[in-house]
Amino acid sequence: MKIYGNEHLISTFQNMLRTGRMAHSFLIYGEKGLGKKMVAGYLAQLLVCENEEKPCGRCRACINAGNNTHPDIIYAEHSGKLGGFSVDTIRNISTDAYIHPNNSNVKIYIFTDADNITVQAQNSLLKLIEEPPSYAYFIFTAHSKSVFLETIISRAVSLSVSQTDISTALTALNDYGITEEQANDAVGCFGGNIGMCLDYINQDELKNAVQLTKRITDCIINRDEYSLLYALTEAASEKAFLKNILSMLDRIIRDSLALKYQEESFIGCYRGGALKLSETLTVRSCGNLHRCVTDSYKLIDRNVNLKLVVSSLCGGIMNCR
Repeated sequence: MKIYGNEHLISTFQNMLRTGRMAHSFLIYGEKGLGKKMVAGYLAQLLVCENEEKPCGRCRACINAGNNTHPDIIYAEHSGKLGGFSVDTIRNISTDAYIHPNNSNVKIYIFTDADNITVQAQNSLLKLIEEPPSYAYFIFTAHSKSVFLETIISRAVSLSVSQTDISTALTALNDYGITEEQANDAVGCFGGNIGMCLDYINQDELKNAVQLTKRITDCIINRDEYSLLYALTEAASEKAFLKNILSMLDRIIRDSLALKYQEESFIGCYRGGALKLSETLTVRSCGNLHRCVTDSYKLIDRNVNLKLVVSSLCGGIMNCR
């Protein structure tokens, strides 16, 4: 399993294994597309590998881990509309954890996309994480570690994933069989976030969202209220689509503010737009725009009518200038 970038994580895992100080619980967090699940898979493969050089990628355990068929690597089942983990699932895992491994010396439980894990589920897990069997390991992936209780955080090793540099991202995309033209277009939007670059290349919906976000940004730059309302209304076709666009717009606003402090660490999908915004907006205006967008995002989560949300957002944006 090849991990691009995030050398600090690989080094941390290897050092823990070499010194015999491997933690039993890990929280791996970071934004979408940065490879949290791949890092979790790498750690699981490292733990089950049967050869001296770990992970070798060649032994039966590594191959099974890579194919998600290893009997001692258990992925917790998501449930409910929000994709959390039910208390029953946690109780079953708590019981299963005390059954010795089948094919290896360890047993690993992976909780992917744990952003909506409930307080009740975490409390049910707490005793197991506090005093796990010597062979049991727990790996959680989430957008932010703030979704977890302090009692969980204090008993786990928290590690953040990060973007790669552009050169590494281009190499990774080439390894995935992406053409040079497609790769350059993708990194122009999502930089070293390899997962988002791949989604951009393969998913028309994300391409459409990026183009619409750029249109909205241009409308803000040009103070074109009519076109802004039209574009926002187009974005309001579906809740998840609108939330995605607002998230990308907020990143562009962040980039425009960073440029004012001579910090060229772009995280948004429209560098040219961020540059123009930075030239036309004050620091205060950037802050107001950010609050306007995030307030609208919260309204969507409260199930406010999407057309009302974008109408209010349009007026708010124009008043921020």
